[in-house]
Amino acid sequence: MKRRDLLRMPVKAALEGVAPVLERGMRPPPGSAPGVLQSMPGATAPRVDVFAYGPHEITEFEAEDLPAIARLRGHYPVIWVNVNAVDHAETVQAIGDGFGLHRLALEDVMHVTQRPKVEAYDGHLFIVVKMARRAPDLDLEQVGIFLGRDFVVTFQQHPGDVFDTLRERLRAGHARLRAAGPDYLAYSVLDAIIDNYFPVVEEFVDELEALENEIMERPSHHCVQRLHDIKRELMALRRSVWPLREALGVLVRDPGALVHAETVVYLRDCQDHAYQILDLVENFREVAGSLADLYISTVGNRTNDIMKVLTIFAALFIPLSFITGIYGMNLAHPETAPAPWYWTWPFAAAVMGAIAFALLVFFYRRGWIRGRG
Repeated sequence: MKRRDLLRMPVKAALEGVAPVLERGMRPPPGSAPGVLQSMPGATAPRVDVFAYGPHEITEFEAEDLPAIARLRGHYPVIWVNVNAVDHAETVQAIGDGFGLHRLALEDVMHVTQRPKVEAYDGHLFIVVKMARRAPDLDLEQVGIFLGRDFVVTFQQHPGDVFDTLRERLRAGHARLRAAGPDYLAYSVLDAIIDNYFPVVEEFVDELEALENEIMERPSHHCVQRLHDIKRELMALRRSVWPLREALGVLVRDPGALVHAETVVYLRDCQDHAYQILDLVENFREVAGSLADLYISTVGNRTNDIMKVLTIFAALFIPLSFITGIYGMNLAHPETAPAPWYWTWPFAAAVMGAIAFALLVFFYRRGWIRGRG
């Protein structure tokens, strides 16, 4: 790979990162009415899981009658509704109607290119975060979280999540979680998502170390391609964590009436974790950049070694070629040559000497055979 191609890798990574936002069909046509929900082609109704609980009771079921979920309000202190996909507009609309969720927020739920953010609506908060997983490539899945006075509604982009430990804590009757309100449940969801960044980010440690050894021992185009993939994934992680840190800062500074002071302390801990993740991502991006320089340096050194070997072979054959050329000119010796050809050998020797002297002067003026002060 050429040096200019390697230096263009960050630009390519940035363009690949914004490509999903620019794809057609991901956003409504210009001029569309706000809050319009439209299903993706071939979308089917997703799985909807419900946890309704209090300090001494809990019920868990897969909901089929979506309007009936909202009727649980008032019977349980906290209701958690988790929707496993967002491409089916009828399901998103039914959940939104049941809990009084704002249509603009529901539109953001279905448009999965949102930045992490926190928005306050009448009676509920809307939080957008990115859930990171590697299977085996990096997958950043949008999760929309609605926090109300007695409910938490989460919309996942795809089935599968990192909430299994949280569900087990609810089933096991974890005292702090079961006795707290929906704001603590929303914090627990955020905490599970943010903490899962650590194992994802730490996987890059082993990959970068292995890539460094491979670059030192066997630099190849595969190294450059893998380095490009790692830099692209780290850039995507940075775009997810940087606004998440700002969103958590909004919750900590201005939590509103739906978030109690006791929960703000835990949210501050989430914000601290986001800072740590961002530091790790930035450090690994610097390491990846240094590995790109290491690749260029290693390939350059190997090329120099090869050129040294070739130069040695050329130096061995230069005097042999010179002797062969002199005795292969087929010129008569001055002692036996006819009068007109008597000066042939001296003339050829003078021309060769003049050329050699001219080359020495040229090399000298270029600074190739002397140091420039």
